Amino acid sequence: MLNDLRLAFRSLRRTPGFTAVVVLTLALGIGANTAIFSVVNSVLLTPLHYRDPSRLMVVWEGNSRGNPRNVVDPVNFLDWRDRNHSFSDMTAFTWRGMTMTGGSPEHIEGRAVTANFFAVLGVSPEIGRGFTAEEAAPGGPKVVVLSHAVWQRRFGGDPSIIGRAIPVAGGAVQVLGVMPASFQPMPYGPEDQYWEPFRLDPADRGRKGRYAMTIGRLKDGVTVDAAQRDMSGLAADLSREHPESNTGWGASVVPLTEQVVGGSRTILWTLLGAVSLVLLIACANVANLMLVRATGRRREFALRAALGAGRGRLLRERLAESLLLALAGGAGGGMLAAWGIELLIVGGSVPLPKQTHVTIDGRVMLVTAVVTIAVGVLFGLAGAWENRAGGLAAELHGAGRRTTSGAKTAAVRGGLVIAQVSLAVVLLVGAGLLVRSLQRLMAVDPGFDPRGILTVGIDLPSATYPRGPRQTVFYSSLLQRARAMPGVESASLIDFIPLAGEGAATSFSVVGQPAPAPGQAPVADIKIIDPDYFKMMQIGLKRGRALADRDAAGGLPVVVINEWMAKTLWPNADPVGQQIKVDMWAPDQPVTVAGVVADVQNDGLDGGRRPMVYYPLAQVPNGSMTLLVKTSGDPFSLAAPVRAAVRGLDADLPLGEVTSMQNRLLLSVSDRRFPMFVLSIFALLAVVLAAVGIYGVLSYTVGQRTQEIGVRMALGAQVRDIIHLVGRQGALLVGGGALMGLVAALALSQVLKGLLFGITGSDPLTYVAVTVLLLLVAGLSMLLPARRAARVDPAVALRAE
Repeated sequence: MLNDLRLAFRSLRRTPGFTAVVVLTLALGIGANTAIFSVVNSVLLTPLHYRDPSRLMVVWEGNSRGNPRNVVDPVNFLDWRDRNHSFSDMTAFTWRGMTMTGGSPEHIEGRAVTANFFAVLGVSPEIGRGFTAEEAAPGGPKVVVLSHAVWQRRFGGDPSIIGRAIPVAGGAVQVLGVMPASFQPMPYGPEDQYWEPFRLDPADRGRKGRYAMTIGRLKDGVTVDAAQRDMSGLAADLSREHPESNTGWGASVVPLTEQVVGGSRTILWTLLGAVSLVLLIACANVANLMLVRATGRRREFALRAALGAGRGRLLRERLAESLLLALAGGAGGGMLAAWGIELLIVGGSVPLPKQTHVTIDGRVMLVTAVVTIAVGVLFGLAGAWENRAGGLAAELHGAGRRTTSGAKTAAVRGGLVIAQVSLAVVLLVGAGLLVRSLQRLMAVDPGFDPRGILTVGIDLPSATYPRGPRQTVFYSSLLQRARAMPGVESASLIDFIPLAGEGAATSFSVVGQPAPAPGQAPVADIKIIDPDYFKMMQIGLKRGRALADRDAAGGLPVVVINEWMAKTLWPNADPVGQQIKVDMWAPDQPVTVAGVVADVQNDGLDGGRRPMVYYPLAQVPNGSMTLLVKTSGDPFSLAAPVRAAVRGLDADLPLGEVTSMQNRLLLSVSDRRFPMFVLSIFALLAVVLAAVGIYGVLSYTVGQRTQEIGVRMALGAQVRDIIHLVGRQGALLVGGGALMGLVAALALSQVLKGLLFGITGSDPLTYVAVTVLLLLVAGLSMLLPARRAARVDPAVALRAE
């Protein structure tokens, strides 16, 4: 075998062009597959880092108005925990934030969790411990558990942090433990950087709203369906017992694994299928090249066979050569995969769950090795088939000097090209559909102008900025400084930015209209804004007036609503001056509608319209806001001046995320941009490989038919006749492959149905564009072999004969 490998290496070294093309083709195919499979393995095939994660369930509340996965009323959670029959234990958590001082100030996001949170998930702190029931009780001490990232970044991984009191805005908190680096409980909201106790009082059964999440661990032997039936029955009981808050609300049990990866599953499996097509195209291309190489060496192998080499000996040599090529391609593919993963993940192109750490682990390496060896064996057998015994005997008897390589071999090579073209068409159609879909989505009017706007998160610690006048004074001073900056056209504030994937919503009622039945009250999105917000975002005023500086604390409570809400509630009346009651801060106090503004796409460009209520910041102070600063130039040029302005007001106040509104707009469609981007790369690669395959077959055919072409030209054939002869063969291959590919693409387009917006899987423009593109590429691929055939000198060809 070592002799065979040395011989194969020398043989390949003598044909560097062939070797380079094969290795590069295999490296591209194997590398792309390894990269995507690494992501699929890390997201879909690797279990979550919890004890027996298949038993962990997320339990949502769901209402009858089309929202099956809503956050939970903490009091309902207490009833679930005490009265269910399916879970051995249940935990609840909600979102929190904390500003760390004692050096460079830093705001970190975290969660308030019940004392049993880590025990339910089955994960222990890396150092230290979690919370006790006494620490999580109302009035308990200020304690936290830190994430591994904060421990390393802020405290240098010092193990003596356990038990230490660290300074935070408004006082200090004691560190009880540090979680492992891999620990991330849920994919929603910012990455968790710390955990604190969620202090629920079992004696307090006042239902005040829904703002928590719940995870339960199934008892042994209990199925998901059984747990769903149990929780649905319990939700129905609570609806009867508390109709004012629970009518129309049910419970939805979802496996935690499904909750974490569900949004990525369809995209990743689709991409894995697409990249597998690329590998098949690469394999078809290499198979064609190997058949060409085997045909060119027929006489060599015939002589070896005549000198006593057995079929097994010749087969072993062919396998050694193909395995060397495959191993080189696999090694190159591994390097390309590592680079591709870094490009996709570090570049932020992949919208992955926050739990995911993509690596090339043992499973990925095993799959890559199996694919590499299988490809090598396949190509070795393909070459051996071309140099089979009967063909070698004919070669020595002179039949090998015929002008073609044999009908069977030609049919195989043509079939491989047809397969390449059809697979390339499938990928082209898929990529084209996603491109057209994204174009339609980006053409949707968001309802505001995002250009030139910098967004800066501001979180005022409640300990140093209690709700009320002090917050108002800070925001007023900040806006005054921001508006005075050079280049700033306007500045404003809002609590939840449109398209950011965050927000608050609650039910409301209309004063003067019959009260809705329990559970039937309409729901509106709630926004808190500065009066200049509408003007800066260019949100049009439709009726009445916008919010103004006179809408201050102690004044007439007013709101502005969106056009959708106005048309829904008052289709035949003027909404200005009407009053509503909103179930959030003061549900019994009516607020007056001061004006109506245009609709804004709040949940995404593909989201529907919903009622929206805008409150003036002065009347509803809020500690967490986003500063918006507009300029005619680059918005990021304002980042440093804004930081200086905030430091000038409070040196211990850190800034939240700093980005542009246009970046937020692009981020809101990342789940559509990513598959379009990757599938487009695969389609481009497939087209290039298919073009190379077409060129290779036609070029080889021309070389084999040189004498035939010479005879034809000597007998009077014109250049156009020769070009037609070669082009007809290429057209048959391309036409057959294109037809098969279009039919397959039409059938497989249903896989992309959930990723499309504004078009269907049979979008005619996409299919026409793909056909035209393929014809152009195929025409260019056929041009060079056709020109080569037309330049054949009949005299030279006949003398060679």
